[in-house]
Amino acid sequence: MNLKGIIKSIFFWVIFVSMLIHSNFGRAYAAEFEIEDIITAIKQDIQSVMMNGSGSPNFEIEAVNTVLTVVSKVTQIGGLMIKVAGFDHEAPNRTLEHEAYHKLSFTFTPRVTNGYSPQSSFGLVAPINKIKSSLGKAYNSPPSSKLDTFKISLQFAIEKGKDGGFSFNIIDVNNLKARNIAIHYVTISMKIDN
Repeated sequence: MNLKGIIKSIFFWVIFVSMLIHSNFGRAYAAEFEIEDIITAIKQDIQSVMMNGSGSPNFEIEAVNTVLTVVSKVTQIGGLMIKVAGFDHEAPNRTLEHEAYHKLSFTFTPRVTNGYSPQSSFGLVAPINKIKSSLGKAYNSPPSSKLDTFKISLQFAIEKGKDGGFSFNIIDVNNLKARNIAIHYVTISMKIDN
């Protein structure tokens, strides 16, 4: 065996043994959130997007389709508990298990709420506004064409914050999938408001 082969072999065994010793290498851990908290946060982000609806063209949200990954279990007193699955890097004793996952799908039609002031975003506002802005620029660029409707589909994970809250993480979602993290989906149907 040549020197290059020996170095590769040593490198492989060092990595392999370190993964055995440190078994949580590259693994994220489960967190569970109340369904109503997550749905309220999504609605707040959508309302914030609607409040930012200035410029030409003005896009109106027709419907928001959401699929949440939830986990269910029987409590110690025999009740059923259903929570939205997320991740928390500081909960090392509870890894995600796909067998416990279910899907909760729902559609809502948002309405502009008078007196609502946009809260801080949970993570959906910036990407949706960026897509709307880009589409607006394309719409106003020649050649002229008619745009009736469009859909924005986002995949996101929910991450528990150090303060006990949570945020929606859509950046590098493929990396999150590779680490066994529950993924959620939101599809927003929009039309041009004439």
